Amino acid sequence: MRLPESPHLRLFLRRLILGLGLALLFAWLALRPRPDNDDRLVVREWLAMGTLVSVSLYLDEGQSRAAAESALTGLEGLLADYERRWRAWGDGELAALNARLAQERVSIPATMQPLFARAAELSSASAGRFDVRIGRLVELWGFHDETQFRSTPPDPVALNQAVAALAKAPPLPPDGHAYGPAPGVWLDFGAIAKGDAVDRAIDHLRSEGYANAIVNAGGNLRTCGRRGNRAWRIGIRHPRPDDRHRLLATLESTGDEAIITSGDYERYFEFDGHRYHHLLDPHSGQPAQGLQAVTVVTQNGALADAASTALFVAGPQHWREVARALGIDQAFVVTAEGDVEITAALAPRVTFIDGLHIKTVP
Repeated sequence: MRLPESPHLRLFLRRLILGLGLALLFAWLALRPRPDNDDRLVVREWLAMGTLVSVSLYLDEGQSRAAAESALTGLEGLLADYERRWRAWGDGELAALNARLAQERVSIPATMQPLFARAAELSSASAGRFDVRIGRLVELWGFHDETQFRSTPPDPVALNQAVAALAKAPPLPPDGHAYGPAPGVWLDFGAIAKGDAVDRAIDHLRSEGYANAIVNAGGNLRTCGRRGNRAWRIGIRHPRPDDRHRLLATLESTGDEAIITSGDYERYFEFDGHRYHHLLDPHSGQPAQGLQAVTVVTQNGALADAASTALFVAGPQHWREVARALGIDQAFVVTAEGDVEITAALAPRVTFIDGLHIKTVP
């Protein structure tokens, strides 16, 4: 879609599109039916971290709905604090660190050090395909602010300068204690923080006594326990849905794992018949090519989140070697042609829609 050239009209239309989108979302939340009549299932949904967060608890004998609702209210507060900490732009703690990076070495707060160290580890293991130092590229493409999305690719000179600055920047320290100075670097933990957040959400619910739960933050999903006498059943979105196929596949969770999907349909714009999406290759500065979606299943949400991005950037030729480097044995990808490649460890668990060409790989 190309917006009008007038900057005032472009801004008005952007705000209108965002407002209509939020209005439709809240209308859907208000009007849609409950999942079922199971009185031991407690469900809550709200907006956080720039996406829709959905949490379902299955109550054990003796647990009350009122206590569960109180635990979910506490979780809302926890995720709100988490969002403020890791917000890369605006008034978050990470944004404050970013503002100082060009001039000085900054100390990382103790609460943020573990994820900094994890990001450094996964960036190294993926040969830089996952990289939280990518914020300037994200900003140039306009994917950092949905109210100011672009309708054309960024200036190639500015993009090349940002790629060159990233190539010269110091790597993240393995201990996560301090970083910088790093001119031209802006940290963005968007490709790992939601996975880490759903890990923390499950930990919080367990600490409150809820052993059976599922947390979904915009496709970043973590489960624990079961839904009564059956497993949690997970639907995986089709990257190119139509009237007949909204889901690509389903699987049943084993009870304590993360199931995370990254795709080129989450944040994108189209220009001259080409789709430009937010999954950027740090080495080129361009949206990664060759895949439509990647789904990763593992026991840790932060790992699954970062890995789904790294595998997407690796593309159809190299995703398996990157998965092995990250210790991922359960994953599948959807190629640009709409075919599926799935690891042998995950294949028996997934039920795909009819008509797909599916290849099982080691």
